[in-house]
Amino acid sequence: MPKSKVLKIVTPEAVTNGNSGEAMKEISGVVKENYLIGLDAAHSLIEENKRIMDSQLEHLNNIQKEYAEQVKSAIGSMPGEYARWDISGGLDLLLELQNSCLAAVKKTSDNYTKEFLDLNQKSAERAFSAIDRFVSSLSH
Repeated sequence: MPKSKVLKIVTPEAVTNGNSGEAMKEISGVVKENYLIGLDAAHSLIEENKRIMDSQLEHLNNIQKEYAEQVKSAIGSMPGEYARWDISGGLDLLLELQNSCLAAVKKTSDNYTKEFLDLNQKSAERAFSAIDRFVSSLSH
């Protein structure tokens, strides 16, 4: 989670003194700081959700492996013609396919999360750069 910061309260005193440029700078600084705190919180939530999803996918994969082993042993212990069924190759192929699908989901999730967080950071930097240029043009 992001570090808790003390929020600044901007008073309109600077405006009454005729220094609106300074008031705009202070207000934009507070807005920027609060936005970045919110962005950090959103990033933390996204990363935590991704971590939970990865652990659930791993748990699902382990359950499927255990199930396949139980099916193989159950079929192998059956008497008569059922014992000759060779389903282990098919189950192994199915597990391999599921593992590759899970790996693809994890990779896509990792890439999407990384690109999303990078894009958010770049967008915030660009927006605040434009706001800073605007505020500095007011004070000149």
